Amino acid sequence: MSGERSVFRSIFRNVSVLTLGRIANALCSFIYIALAVRALGLSDFGLLILIHSLASTSSVLSRMQSWQTLIRFGSESFGNGDTDLLHRVIHFCIRLDTLSAAFAIMFGLVGVQIYGHTAHWSAHVRLLADLYVFVSPLMYSGWANGILRMAGKFHLVPIIDSCAALAKTFGVLLGYVLHLKLGYFLFVWAMTIVIDYGFYIHYALDILRRKFQFRYFRAFRHWRWQLPGMWQFTRAASVNQTLGNMSGHVATLLVGNGLGPAEAAVFRVCRQIADGIVTPAQLISPVLYPELVRMRDRQDWRGLKRVTWKMFGVLSGLSVALLLLSAFFGSTIFRFLLHVHVHHTSLYISIMLLAAVFSLLVIPLEPLLIVVGHVKFLMTNRTAIMAVYFPALYVLTRHFGLAGACLSTAACNATILLSQMLGVWFFYDRIGKTER
Repeated sequence: MSGERSVFRSIFRNVSVLTLGRIANALCSFIYIALAVRALGLSDFGLLILIHSLASTSSVLSRMQSWQTLIRFGSESFGNGDTDLLHRVIHFCIRLDTLSAAFAIMFGLVGVQIYGHTAHWSAHVRLLADLYVFVSPLMYSGWANGILRMAGKFHLVPIIDSCAALAKTFGVLLGYVLHLKLGYFLFVWAMTIVIDYGFYIHYALDILRRKFQFRYFRAFRHWRWQLPGMWQFTRAASVNQTLGNMSGHVATLLVGNGLGPAEAAVFRVCRQIADGIVTPAQLISPVLYPELVRMRDRQDWRGLKRVTWKMFGVLSGLSVALLLLSAFFGSTIFRFLLHVHVHHTSLYISIMLLAAVFSLLVIPLEPLLIVVGHVKFLMTNRTAIMAVYFPALYVLTRHFGLAGACLSTAACNATILLSQMLGVWFFYDRIGKTER
């Protein structure tokens, strides 16, 4: 029990630290989104959102979840000081991220041509979108993020988040004062991504150089090395995580294609408000996974199960409070952000918050299934659900507008939650018996 209490203290201490950065980011976002809408108008702001979503989709689509691989195969050697094995695992993850970066640009350029044609974008807007694609590889700091999580340096994350948010806020404020156009605001968004990525790489390399005499470019000497099961784990974890991460961006693009950029902006902001309300609780996910890996390495299967269900209980109680919060303050936040009145925003935000709550309750279940070796189940499950979700979203959006988009998103997240609960129930008695 003392071990479990220690894990809980560590989880909530690190979540509290991460929350500070998210609070600073949220406060800044209230300012820069409101100013950007006033400067550009709702339609051009919608174009900014769509261009950013295209680049984000290409980034997410190409990602190998190197941070999960790094923690899964490198956590024990990091703790034991096994420099040779740790270097090999990190080198493998760096090579994964390099390949991901190349594919992100390729996917992005192709995606801009296809989407720009179907959405009837002008040549100028397509050029801006093409240029913006080249920051898409920097949207993912996979191996560097894994190093910070593995080293327990969670206090660095709010510093990085705050610096990036402040840079974006000052950039947008300047654009608002000088009445600048869409191209400038895309440049501000891009520079924020560069700043964020640069900080993660700097801090990760600093940790590795101090403790393990690490050299970055040595990663490209031996492309074939991998531990048994490493590639299979990476592939399954990447497919599962990619489908989850890209769903929001693809949904925004489908809404924009079906209803127009202004409606895409409304959908995106409603989703952002809902996600913002549950953000402090969502920060449990990056903290929980390394703790469960350590418990697995100690063969503490009983503690691993107890921690998972306690976290599920905490998040269930919190979800009720968040739904009540949305009912009273959701539409007020929306009006402040966009400075426009849109009918039924309270309904849209409430439905999107319900969808966010379903995702919130998945947080303790998914890491449990990954840690105990059932990542293939997660991959298959999410692939099947997304294959139904995207067509359903487009059809319901065309027929029922934003209400259809929100309802299909909530139904998708509810299905994911139910299927993962069934998966945990099915595999529960095997935990600790088949794993090493």
